[in-house]
Amino acid sequence: MTDSIVEALRAYALGELGFDLFGITTADPLPEGDSLAAWCAAGCAADLPYVRQTASRRGDPRALLTGARSVLCVAMSYHDTADPAPRTGHARVARYARRRDYHDAIRSRLVRLGRRLATLCPGTRWRPAVDSAPLLERALAARAGLGFIGKSTSLIHPRLGPELLLGELVTSAVLATGTPLTTGCGSCTACLGACPTGALTAPFRLDASRCISGWTIERRGALPPEAAGRLQGSLFGCDLCQTAYPFQRHAAPACNPVLATRPQLLELPVATLRQLDEAGWRLLAAGTPLRRLDLARMRRNLEALAPTLPTQASDLGPQTSAPQDNQASDLRHDR
Repeated sequence: MTDSIVEALRAYALGELGFDLFGITTADPLPEGDSLAAWCAAGCAADLPYVRQTASRRGDPRALLTGARSVLCVAMSYHDTADPAPRTGHARVARYARRRDYHDAIRSRLVRLGRRLATLCPGTRWRPAVDSAPLLERALAARAGLGFIGKSTSLIHPRLGPELLLGELVTSAVLATGTPLTTGCGSCTACLGACPTGALTAPFRLDASRCISGWTIERRGALPPEAAGRLQGSLFGCDLCQTAYPFQRHAAPACNPVLATRPQLLELPVATLRQLDEAGWRLLAAGTPLRRLDLARMRRNLEALAPTLPTQASDLGPQTSAPQDNQASDLRHDR
């Protein structure tokens, strides 16, 4: 009986809901929970207070839903064509942030998946989670068979690569579980060599306090002095370790249509960014992960880019206008 339910859920998730990967694991505590506590204690989560505050719960899905027995794990691919060569006077944002905010895209579909589960298993309780929830989602996805953990700590699927956005449905239902993949990185250490700040201190060891993504997105105060001139043109986030993966280079473009790239976010003219006021920045960031960054921190990051990004004339439009997003009104971020 449970196998037929799982197959019905898989077909619904990969078909009507449009997820690219689906798998199930138990809600048993993850051994990575102990590693997370040690990682925080070592100061590697310096700019991640929400991780430090919830570290004791993140390894146990039952802390998110009392009586949880299973976790349905899903993923959407945002892997599209390779980036163009960098241009003078332009800043970049992380590839995942050049598109619709995935929190809403994934969460709304997880709710529909939960409702389908409840029709197949009456009385079942469930709770959706995207990365703002206190869960070790990459470890759960790996245990469910969606991929393996690479040496930069990203989840990698052998066919789709590392550009995956994850979601979970924690449930009280007892369901047949998947099997972890046996594929791995082998002897490759390309991601470690690609990190310009040494944030990947060893295989499977990321020091977030030295990471460009941590600096530009998570850090609330001033950037550390060593950030100046070392951001590699990144205004928001960093992809260098991911794009170094052979699995990334060899994966065929498979971007989920729900997460199509917004061309105006491929490169951002520095001269125009400097002219934006609060309203202009909000319009540019609307409906995308960029809205996590307020104007003050955007300008802070831009200042750190200055040594390596001489400006040139270009324009996104008037000072307080940017491409409108008709989905922005129903999007939200709840980290």
